[in-house]
Amino acid sequence: MKYIATSLLLVALPLVTYAKTQYQLSKPGDLLLEENFGAAQLPDLFTVGVGEWAIVDGTLRGRQRSADKHTAFRKVFLDHADVIYEYDMKLEGKGFTRLMINWDLVHVSKGEIHLDKAQVFKIKEQNKRAQMSAQDRDQGLDPLAGDYEEKTHVVSEATLNLKEGQWYHVVLESVGDKLCLQIDGQVVIGQHPGFLEKKDNFGFQAGGFDTYVYIDNVRVREAVPARE
Repeated sequence: MKYIATSLLLVALPLVTYAKTQYQLSKPGDLLLEENFGAAQLPDLFTVGVGEWAIVDGTLRGRQRSADKHTAFRKVFLDHADVIYEYDMKLEGKGFTRLMINWDLVHVSKGEIHLDKAQVFKIKEQNKRAQMSAQDRDQGLDPLAGDYEEKTHVVSEATLNLKEGQWYHVVLESVGDKLCLQIDGQVVIGQHPGFLEKKDNFGFQAGGFDTYVYIDNVRVREAVPARE
């Protein structure tokens, strides 16, 4: 079932640039989720996680807390496969932000943004898979044929020159075994068989105790693969 979260109020800033986006792997299909953070409280879909999170000036603001002993995150539950994640974001401080793509407890992949670099990762699955197996949880797909010991590593990256306090439009296309991250005119495309795994949730993360991450204008659409 598709779940579309909408807000009644639209935020004038930051400027949404969806119309200008040049997609690399796909074209947008049906809208699965939409959130503009126009209400005063956190939307229901954005209430799971740790860290300091609040709606500030019509945007989602997050920061890591030392007491959590974990990067700040908001987990969003959504059954999906090939999709385009789009949102606007800005960093205040020298930290970083991530979009994590997950199946149940397993972190399948992530797109990570620092002021000076953008990266696409494949994430090690061994510990989470063992935990899920012990709890008899659904393992989903298995494109890695049980080979979950591969360490978390950068599949592809690019240099950035982002400015603190400035809004940027982010596009993350997850299509088949490819993951494409776009920001500030830079395109990072990674390929890994593990990216084919089933997904039923994703999450925004904020890293850095002295850094605020702002998120706005979130859209998740089905990705219609481009013809090669």
